[in-house]
Amino acid sequence: MVLPALALVGLWPGLPCRGEPAAAQNRFPGSALSAQRYVIDVTIDPVKFTLSARAGATFRCSKDLGSLELSLNPHLRLAAVHDSEGHELAWQRSNRAGSPRISIQLKNPCTAGTSVQLQFEYAGTVHPAPPFQPAPGHYFLRDDDFWYPQAGVFDFTENDFTIRVPAGCESLTSGKLVDEHREGSVAVYHWATAHAVNGRAIAVLARPKRAPAVQELQAMPGADKGGAGAPERVEEVCSDEIAALPGTARCGELARRALPVLQKFTALLGPPPESSLTILPLDNATEGIAGYSAPGMLVVSDWVARFADESAGTPGLLPHEIAHQWFPNGAAPASAGDGWLAESLAEYLAWRYLLEADPESARAMVAEAMRDAVAYTPARPLSLGLELLGGPWSAARAILYQRGMLVFRTLETVIDRERVDRALAEFYKRYEGQSASIADFRAVCERIAGRKLGWFFDYFIQGTEIPTIELRRLPSESPDIVAGEIAVKDFPPEGTVRVEMALRTTQGVVEHSVATRGAVTPFSANVSAPANGITLDPDQRILRWTEAAERSRAQSAILAALPDEFTAENMPAAIELYRRAIADDPDDASGRAQSLHERLGELEREKEEWKAALEDLEAGINGHSLSPFDTYLCRAKAYLFHGEVQLHQGQAQAALDDARSGLALPQLVLMEQVRVARARPGASLMLEQALESLRNRASGQ
Repeated sequence: MVLPALALVGLWPGLPCRGEPAAAQNRFPGSALSAQRYVIDVTIDPVKFTLSARAGATFRCSKDLGSLELSLNPHLRLAAVHDSEGHELAWQRSNRAGSPRISIQLKNPCTAGTSVQLQFEYAGTVHPAPPFQPAPGHYFLRDDDFWYPQAGVFDFTENDFTIRVPAGCESLTSGKLVDEHREGSVAVYHWATAHAVNGRAIAVLARPKRAPAVQELQAMPGADKGGAGAPERVEEVCSDEIAALPGTARCGELARRALPVLQKFTALLGPPPESSLTILPLDNATEGIAGYSAPGMLVVSDWVARFADESAGTPGLLPHEIAHQWFPNGAAPASAGDGWLAESLAEYLAWRYLLEADPESARAMVAEAMRDAVAYTPARPLSLGLELLGGPWSAARAILYQRGMLVFRTLETVIDRERVDRALAEFYKRYEGQSASIADFRAVCERIAGRKLGWFFDYFIQGTEIPTIELRRLPSESPDIVAGEIAVKDFPPEGTVRVEMALRTTQGVVEHSVATRGAVTPFSANVSAPANGITLDPDQRILRWTEAAERSRAQSAILAALPDEFTAENMPAAIELYRRAIADDPDDASGRAQSLHERLGELEREKEEWKAALEDLEAGINGHSLSPFDTYLCRAKAYLFHGEVQLHQGQAQAALDDARSGLALPQLVLMEQVRVARARPGASLMLEQALESLRNRASGQ
């Protein structure tokens, strides 16, 4: 979901962050007011992006209220508000420009523990926020677009929607399709939920010309648990428009990939709130990978469908978004700070799925997080939760996604993975259909672990510190025993983690683990042959300082002196800074050498230092980054500029070979919009187009 989830899932630098509004307002169920039921009759023009609606809403008051504070998109003109007795009520918009806030003055106060029913009439034009901006074939409105009067985005409500659209279009929303009929030139769809759900997103699209692809889930583990939520099927909406796009995977590929994810999470957590899942690929104006999860509905950008088969894609996207069917669609965060129980948890569950289905991608997720999240500055606490989505995407990705996932992994070393699994299942069962806090989750963990965990939640979620864990080898009286001690710095005195280690002996690797106690914990391990080395925390299960993070932070400090714009005057200094950054990490512990060499080669090319440029660009071609996508992207850019240098030197065949090699890389990478050179501010183009241009020029010489 965006939280409603990734969505944006701009997972990559340069993409917007999850589609969250810059200032999230009225997002959470308040202590004073919450919505319980909506009956909405809405007419939508998906071409003009207009809607008009009569909306009935039931709100419950938890304290005496003389007025209701709600949200409605500021571009929607509110014509009238009536109460259940037919009284027309006074209302007032916020004076702040662009604010959705609206205050309704009640005729009769709503007393604590009672409900009030209101009728709204409104109309206007709504342009949804990125990434799912309207296109000729679809119009998608999320909860964050405030297309209906709401008390909180994460309220659980019963919904009864009548959606009127032009004939030839259809509507989708959470729940079941009760009725479909025509009224002249209007198609009418009646949708209703069987129980309260956390989400009221709707989609209108041109009727697909191809039958949907369906994956049945009848034999799913966990489906025998009973209940309306037992999963049954995954359906992918297919369209000729998306199918005609280059690179599109076969229809149904997303449904096929979603099936084992649902199976995994159902077995772990229990059935999701909805018995089926509809996947809807949409042509999004913001190119890139994006997704949004609503109850029983998953909307993804067309890039997700087009490049579903590519190894350079984002394998964690579908698992992350599907995890949102449970969190927050099933159990919602009670406040912005509780967002760890939505985004971080979804990222952790995505990693858990990949750990079995795609171990190399799971390893890359952890390696990137252990570098980027640990080294990120300025340090900010996870307790900010969803507020991080209102700032730079780099902060949200490093803290809420990556660090949040690492904290869940660290929790495994404190209470073990089996207890984490039990805690997640119990937590979801206890709070399904409700809002829950981190304190609620902590209470579940403490009950299952049988001990207090306040230090863990205070340190890793409320705080910003990161521990340093060191292994010191000590002399041993016997060659069959390895002795040493583990020192933990900048860590709570009562804190403890289980540290794994791999002891390399002449006869193989011996695994050992130690539960730390205090600042220094001695240990000894029996081995059958002399040990010649020890690797601490080989799977990087503990959020801690690593050499990769330390090197990366040092390199970032060096590169912080780079100018905002490159000129002939500052180019030599910039080149020297890149060379210093590379020299600062000769073993490439940070995994950044490939990108640094490629960028340096670009600058040397601009400076006409041809020999040095070729050497650095070749390092970019032959190097590797932590993630496949970054590796391929860097390689594609290196091929492009390497070929440009070759062409300049009259080596047409060598330039042609570079262009062909670059074009043979995954298309998803080639279509990624990148800055060609900081020396030309604002200049950007598609790598695929640039490589094709290079090929054509090289072929003509």
